[in-house]
Amino acid sequence: MMVQRVGLRASMAAFWRTHPAVLTGFTLLLLCNALLPLVYGSHRLIKVLDYASVFAMAFWATGLAWRRAHQEGPSAFALLGVGAALGGLRYVPTLLACPCAPWAGPLLTILGLLSLGTGFLVWPHQARMPRDRIRNTLDGIALGLSVFTAIWVALGSVEGLGNLSRGMILIYLLQVCTCVSLLALWLLQETHLEHLEQAQAKRFVRGALIFLLCHSVLTPLLRITGTYQQSYLGHGAELLNQLAIVYLALAALSPASLPQPAGELRKPASMRALIPSLAALAVLLLIAFEVFRPGGAVSKPMLGFGLALMATLMLRHGLLILDLEGLSNSLETRIEARTHELEAHHREAVNSVRVRMMAGLAAGLVHDLNNLLGILRLRLGILRETATPEQLEEVTVLQEASERAIAMTRQILMSSRQQEVVPIRLALADWMDSRRALLEATLLPGQSLSLDMEPGLDVFADPRSLDQILQNLISNARDAMGAMGTLLIRARPCSDGVAVAVQDDGPGIPPQHMATLFEPFFTTKPSGTGLGLATVQNLVHQNHGTIQVASTVNQGTTFTLTLPVPPRET
Repeated sequence: MMVQRVGLRASMAAFWRTHPAVLTGFTLLLLCNALLPLVYGSHRLIKVLDYASVFAMAFWATGLAWRRAHQEGPSAFALLGVGAALGGLRYVPTLLACPCAPWAGPLLTILGLLSLGTGFLVWPHQARMPRDRIRNTLDGIALGLSVFTAIWVALGSVEGLGNLSRGMILIYLLQVCTCVSLLALWLLQETHLEHLEQAQAKRFVRGALIFLLCHSVLTPLLRITGTYQQSYLGHGAELLNQLAIVYLALAALSPASLPQPAGELRKPASMRALIPSLAALAVLLLIAFEVFRPGGAVSKPMLGFGLALMATLMLRHGLLILDLEGLSNSLETRIEARTHELEAHHREAVNSVRVRMMAGLAAGLVHDLNNLLGILRLRLGILRETATPEQLEEVTVLQEASERAIAMTRQILMSSRQQEVVPIRLALADWMDSRRALLEATLLPGQSLSLDMEPGLDVFADPRSLDQILQNLISNARDAMGAMGTLLIRARPCSDGVAVAVQDDGPGIPPQHMATLFEPFFTTKPSGTGLGLATVQNLVHQNHGTIQVASTVNQGTTFTLTLPVPPRET
């Protein structure tokens, strides 16, 4: 409590510094409302002046709230302004001496409270579940109905108390229950409101509701005892209503302070959310006791209140069950997606480890094999010089086989080494244009290459790695496409950087091969090594990018590289 008092004192000191004229005006109006009732008998205009100060205060607060809603938000401040206006208009029937004044004033107060409650419901919330707002409303209804029913049962068949008839008692009871419901909503659900930087405004709204609750309780008690009109206590009770109006004005004037760090936010207590349901269950037990006790009287209103409470509870918890079911389904979907993502990362990690382990084991063998292949190539060169025309054809076949074996051993050696990556800023469109002739030379005669680069795209990548990646992908596309095939390389911006798609119109990849496409030594080519795509994936990851593949049988395959953009210069 000491922390709250210090916070309020600091807030008021800040208001005096930033809005001295406004606070001075409200203070003078409150003093008028407090002192003018003492001199009502001196002149008949004194009473009019007192009511005029109330109206000025109410509509001034309304104007401040509407300005806040229009300039800063949220729009809930406009409804708080409507509540302040109705808090002043409740005195109009009394000023005009209307016969309906005894019950019109409380009804206008109830409308003002409902406006404050609507403002709470439209205030931006941190929606944990889709139907949070509806359940919040039902919680308020359940709590207010529980209080109303409990007091109804306590009143029994009493026709009146003191100077108040039963009808007026019920009107004031409805006012008290509405105020209790709204105050409970603010206290139970305040931690779920967004705009945490407006905690000061919400604190003043909560203070206004506390003043209205005290006013709603004291007014009927003073009327029952007959001291409302006969002493100054009635005017003192009305000062509580006017203080509530001032607090609504302070809420509209409160500055938007810095939000609290996430670690310091007060978490909602789980037991608090059970208070409306527990109160409703307690009242249902009270009704059951009244119904089943010996000699107990059963009234239709009591049964109606019990049925209304049961319906509210059933609807509230039914909506909660629907939300929990939806949350469970959503959680299962997210878990499944996350599982697939983790499996994909696991496969990539395993493939990378397998490439390095198997290539490392093979590196030693390849080194010795290269020596033997070098001897073979040298001897074949000598043999070629002395070979007859008939022998020359056989020597050529042996030379081609040895050259292919040497190329395969070189690729295995390259896979066993971690290539040094030096990423730089690349203007992708210009870089691709400079490589176009080399990329086209990779294709077969009759095949064509099309570039679709969005201008102005920059990537942060190692040019040697990117060149090797594209060479491997284009070589695979060349072997897959027909003699007149078309290869498209397209670049577009995306959320994670720049997406570069390499799309061919070949026969596509069978679905059963998609999961093992990037595994080392997996190949469908008779003369392939199965290291091309594994090397591509490894190089893409070294450049902090991602690679995805999509393929449709008889339509083609698309490999999509996602490359990072250059870091912003500071």
